[in-house]
Amino acid sequence: MKRILILLLALTTLAVARDKKPKAQPGPYVFTSKASAQTVRALIVQENLREGYTVDSSNELELRFSKPGQMPVIGALFMASSACPGMTTKEVWSYTLSGLSGGTRVTVQPMWEYPDDYCQTQTHEMIWNKPEEIAAFQAMLDKAPTSSAQGATATPAPASLAATPAPASTPVARVEPATQNAAQPVSQDESPGDAARRAKQHAACLELARDNPSVTCK
Repeated sequence: MKRILILLLALTTLAVARDKKPKAQPGPYVFTSKASAQTVRALIVQENLREGYTVDSSNELELRFSKPGQMPVIGALFMASSACPGMTTKEVWSYTLSGLSGGTRVTVQPMWEYPDDYCQTQTHEMIWNKPEEIAAFQAMLDKAPTSSAQGATATPAPASLAATPAPASTPVARVEPATQNAAQPVSQDESPGDAARRAKQHAACLELARDNPSVTCK
């Protein structure tokens, strides 16, 4: 008996804890990003196409995607009709982008689109009850490249002229005027013939002195 009471108490505690568990709230769901609206838009398109959604409408700040889906059991039984040719239940995701100071606000509205018993298209809110998907979407926005990250690497400024080493100056040879070996001036008292004779005699003297060291030539 005691064991039964303990089991009932445990089940009651679990039921109360389950009821206290926070329930997912209906949309719209608002996110923010530091990236530009153009960058965020490209990421949203890429992610939805990867998940198999079709682009229903698209402009600069509004996007709408859809793909066939299955409503929860109650909705499928009491709202959606399966007797409408060419009409199916769809998951529809709408995104609205708006500018923020230094970023972009993203408003997400998921919904069900389905045919009713009269084959008229109806919509019903879809509760985004997957926290891991919500966290992943915000993480994608956080990682989106900002305009500063997308900018090209700044071109380094040219080095200061003062810091640029001056080219070594080319040494310029200093040309000294060539020394001219001027001929010994002829004495005014000596004629050219006498000078030639003296030179001839001096040469003969040197020739003689080569064999006779005692001979001195003046």
